[in-house]
Amino acid sequence: MDKTLDEARVAFITTAGVRLKTDPPFETKKGDPTFRIIPGDVDYGDLTVNHEHYDIRDALEDINLVFPLDILRQFAREGKIGEVAPHHFGLMGYIPQVKKLMNKTAPAIADQLQEDQVDIALLSPG
Repeated sequence: MDKTLDEARVAFITTAGVRLKTDPPFETKKGDPTFRIIPGDVDYGDLTVNHEHYDIRDALEDINLVFPLDILRQFAREGKIGEVAPHHFGLMGYIPQVKKLMNKTAPAIADQLQEDQVDIALLSPG
């Protein structure tokens, strides 16, 4: 990367099961290799978490614990990063279908990151 951090466009990817309330829930019993796009300007009231492989109670109270997009926004306002990317990604971390994850999900996310000209992608487990 030829940019400094204060010039970088930053995206966030989480496997904590974060999604828009209007998106279909993740399949938590069998695992789910799909992802949900979360707009960079999303209102946190429009987000939820569905995941059965960790205790989500605290995340439901404060999604910043697993998806700190508000902190990225603050860093952008303060000039610590260049800007928040237009799209971020929620996955459900229980994904036994590894081939689907590697062959379909990961390339689709990578394509969107490239299209959005993201310089840094931060990852958070669920």
